[in-house]
Amino acid sequence: MPGKPLLRTLLTAVILLASVSPALSPLHAAAPSALAKEESGELTLAATKAIFDTHSAYFVDARSEYAYYKLHIKGATSLSSSRFDEQYPDFRKKQPLETPIVVYCADSNCGKARQVAKKLRKNGYRNVRVFSGGLVEWSQAGFPMEG
Repeated sequence: MPGKPLLRTLLTAVILLASVSPALSPLHAAAPSALAKEESGELTLAATKAIFDTHSAYFVDARSEYAYYKLHIKGATSLSSSRFDEQYPDFRKKQPLETPIVVYCADSNCGKARQVAKKLRKNGYRNVRVFSGGLVEWSQAGFPMEG
């Protein structure tokens, strides 16, 4: 039969790949930390870019308004942690509570994104995620920015 050698080769390849140690696979080795981030509501760079590309969430910059106006993720809006109470009423008028939201700040050491995400959840938003890599990781990847 003409298809048997090809089928046998494919099955052999699958068996060999399945027997490779997970420690040898960088993708597999990174999976637990990526999964832990996802479960905590924090997004990886890849997940954030996928959301950005599909326009499936509203991006919020938690840094100061000055920093936002200088440079931000393309299409993001400013909702700074320091002026949240002043900016929130206008934000609420524009964004329904069911809106998926991605909040970010400067980088993984910046806690402003988590603060704003917590305040949004407290105000009734349920689909709020944090991109912990922030603008630094986004810009290093060469992804779209404006300002």
